Amino acid sequence: MGCASAPPSASRYTRNAATPPAAVQACSDASPAKTWAVVVGINFYADDRIPDLGGAVNDAWTYYHYLASPSGGGVDAYRLRLLLNDEATRTNVEGALGGFLANACPQDQIIIYFAGHGAPEPGRPEEAFLLVHDTDVDNLVGSAVSMSRLPDFLAWRAGRAGSLLLLVDACHSGSIQFPGDRAFKSKTVNLERSTSVVNNLETLATRPGWGAISATGPDQLAGESVASCELGGRPYAGGIFTCHLVSGLSGKADADGDGAVVLDELFAHVESAVSETSGGRQRPRRSGTLDGSLPLSSPRSLNVEIPRVPERFLQDASPHPLRPWIWTGAALTAGTLVTAGVFNLLANRDAGDANAVPPGGQTRAEYRQRVDDYERTMALADTTYLLGAALALGTGLLFAWDLLDNPEDISDVYGDEPWFQIGVGNASVGFRW
Repeated sequence: MGCASAPPSASRYTRNAATPPAAVQACSDASPAKTWAVVVGINFYADDRIPDLGGAVNDAWTYYHYLASPSGGGVDAYRLRLLLNDEATRTNVEGALGGFLANACPQDQIIIYFAGHGAPEPGRPEEAFLLVHDTDVDNLVGSAVSMSRLPDFLAWRAGRAGSLLLLVDACHSGSIQFPGDRAFKSKTVNLERSTSVVNNLETLATRPGWGAISATGPDQLAGESVASCELGGRPYAGGIFTCHLVSGLSGKADADGDGAVVLDELFAHVESAVSETSGGRQRPRRSGTLDGSLPLSSPRSLNVEIPRVPERFLQDASPHPLRPWIWTGAALTAGTLVTAGVFNLLANRDAGDANAVPPGGQTRAEYRQRVDDYERTMALADTTYLLGAALALGTGLLFAWDLLDNPEDISDVYGDEPWFQIGVGNASVGFRW
């Protein structure tokens, strides 16, 4: 393998940063054309009835860093949005599509990439959805992204952009037919009447300058690769479609050898490679009016390092697993201290009662009883105070550990060796470990 380039700059890949005033300016004919992109990848869903995926996050992560690299897509970080797993809620996804992309000018290009599950609505197979992290299977219309409404939504919010390319690596039917696909089985879906997400993509792509490439055709499934697709001679853990998309951008799609990969070349490569890899079970589909000569990469100068995916996005667990224990400890501490305070008040009452007993031999027994009540109640208060102090100490230690042991996030991986490189040497794709 050839010499590696310098590690990627964390500042270069700062994601989801607030768009600075300089990046949002009044559109004019003199403004240079820019690219805006929203990249979404979801492995884990809040609804347990939606099966987890193994490679959707890898796919979104890889494609995002290709776009962000100066020698790849060259998209400025302030015009990129990356939403992974629990970040990809319906609110955040629609906010990115309808708010962030609304900044695009007429000469600008929009790219939307989605890797995750797709499904038809039970009882209404003509309606298909992209499932986001907080999708409720029983309420797709209220918690997923409607593909039939997406064209009008984008036309309303981002319609002034000059061109739009939608890339979807998701399932397009309601059943599982082979392991590792991006579909899930729902008992409430009429499988014989299921309409694929692809059909809705065709509606999306009827606007001039808009185009879509989906991972499958109608009633097919988007497969996940473990060993069936390779990058740099090693298995790629992600979608078959995205695996060949990345390899195509790295130079394999440059059919005429002119050093540039255009849309027509990329789709031809992806369609052929995905169909061959899947044994014909999966064939990507392209639709729309987007110019096939649109350049998408320059493999001769391509040298993109893909950082290692942070562990935070590869496991279906809270990034702060101690937080529930901390909140429970805080609640128990508060309850214990309140109880101790009540015992203390009762002890003070008993002390007052003891002091109110008049002196005299006939009242000695009553006085002794009052003092015993005070000592007993005060002992309960002292014990409860000690228990509260122990709980507070334990909760404080858990809180300190939680602060110090932050989960590995995106900024933590940029100083490490890259996961793999795109375009190293003779327009190849190679892994580094």
